[in-house]
Amino acid sequence: MIQETSNLWTELHRVGVRYMNSLAMMIETAAPKPGQLVFVDTKELSFRLNEFNPVVFSAIDVSTHLQVARLYLTSTAGSSVDFLDFISQKFPFPILEIRTSGKSPFTTSTTLQANHLFTATAARQGILHSISPDPQDDDLLSIFTKLTFSGFFEGSIDYSAEQRLMRELINFLFFHNNHRSLPSLGGITPIQKLKLFEGYGHLHVFDPYASEFGLEPMRRHPS
Repeated sequence: MIQETSNLWTELHRVGVRYMNSLAMMIETAAPKPGQLVFVDTKELSFRLNEFNPVVFSAIDVSTHLQVARLYLTSTAGSSVDFLDFISQKFPFPILEIRTSGKSPFTTSTTLQANHLFTATAARQGILHSISPDPQDDDLLSIFTKLTFSGFFEGSIDYSAEQRLMRELINFLFFHNNHRSLPSLGGITPIQKLKLFEGYGHLHVFDPYASEFGLEPMRRHPS
């Protein structure tokens, strides 16, 4: 019985190692360099704030897993473009491609995609906007959405105060980017992964809100 249990755990370990190696290969193939592919996702939180349903916009760089996020009171095309400008300023590398799900506010069935505000704005910044037709079938996208602020706290966020919610987001991003050891990165943190690339060895901390004085309020943008 002991031998059988030992063999089972050994096999489970081998399966886990094979899966992580496969995942690491997928990441390396999709994004061998920082900024080559960034996933952007939205998540409406499960409570109302100031009569609105707050939304978290999250962006994760596939290569390094560095993450930037921002809170908005509404999910509109205007919000998506504001977030695009925000991540373009905050990531320490240029973004070549952004991938989103095929849902609002990143696409609509009534507008040619090339003319959509988010896609057109990205193109003017030299960023390709690609769409994952079915996120459930996109292994990388489904994994990365679980690493976001809303994915990490799924079902447990219930903050009625805007300042407290902002502080939680800022604290989470600092933890994720600088102290969260991730199996898909071989057990290192996102900032440690970034430092492996030429030109980024001098960076010791990544905090997208480091330059903000106080807590920036959530934004509301018209459609």
